[in-house]
Amino acid sequence: MKRVLAVAVIAVLGIAAVSTAAPGDPTDLKVTKTASAGTVSVGDTIAYTIKVENLGPETATGVTVDDPLPQEVDYASATSTQGTCALQGRKVVCPVGSLEAGPTAKVSSATVTLNVVARKAGTATNTASVSSNQKDPVAANDSATATVTILAKAPTATCRGARATIVGTAGSEELTGTGGRDVIVARGDNDVVFSFAGRDLICAGGGSDRVNAGTAADRVFGNGGADRLFGRGGPDRLFGNRGFDVCRGGAGLDVTRSCER
Repeated sequence: MKRVLAVAVIAVLGIAAVSTAAPGDPTDLKVTKTASAGTVSVGDTIAYTIKVENLGPETATGVTVDDPLPQEVDYASATSTQGTCALQGRKVVCPVGSLEAGPTAKVSSATVTLNVVARKAGTATNTASVSSNQKDPVAANDSATATVTILAKAPTATCRGARATIVGTAGSEELTGTGGRDVIVARGDNDVVFSFAGRDLICAGGGSDRVNAGTAADRVFGNGGADRLFGRGGPDRLFGNRGFDVCRGGAGLDVTRSCER
């Protein structure tokens, strides 16, 4: 009876030895990393997805993901499907714990979601790495990098100090207002602008623009080109500028200034 019991104890100990990886047992951890966008603007949020997998053959214990943040971004939040994450200085540290290996593994991978805010224009190169208590025979897949280009935020377009609601581009185009009050800003080329029922504010661009005021009391300002400014139903105010501008009032009691004719 004692002999049978001793054999049983040895068998149990043998199973435990097989199922628990020792620090000297090798296992291959792999980390991948992606960013939510390749190009963002200052002030935008970047979401990084970091996935850690245990490719085996042993269980990995003490698995930890480290992610030092580049200077172009600020930390916002970080979560993991296993374990927790914390910011330590400028580095995000996520102790994942144990990851099993093989087809019968209950948990063989973990995913970290890291959110940061772009604070400075430039190239944000962000590298995450993974480590554990075991030796890793394949060091090449223990780190992964995602690169994001951060653009400076474009200045807000304004017309006579008012924030624009409709903004043109550098090319020639047609800009059409809405039924409400619009602030329309044309840009560099020869544009055609139509406004409608609201009391609109319109600034022509650098080219030779044609601006058609709407039915309300609109204010229209020419710019550097030879602009043509046309009033319509309301008491419009049409202001020429440096170019050879043409101003034509409409049905309302219009005011024209700095126009050649």
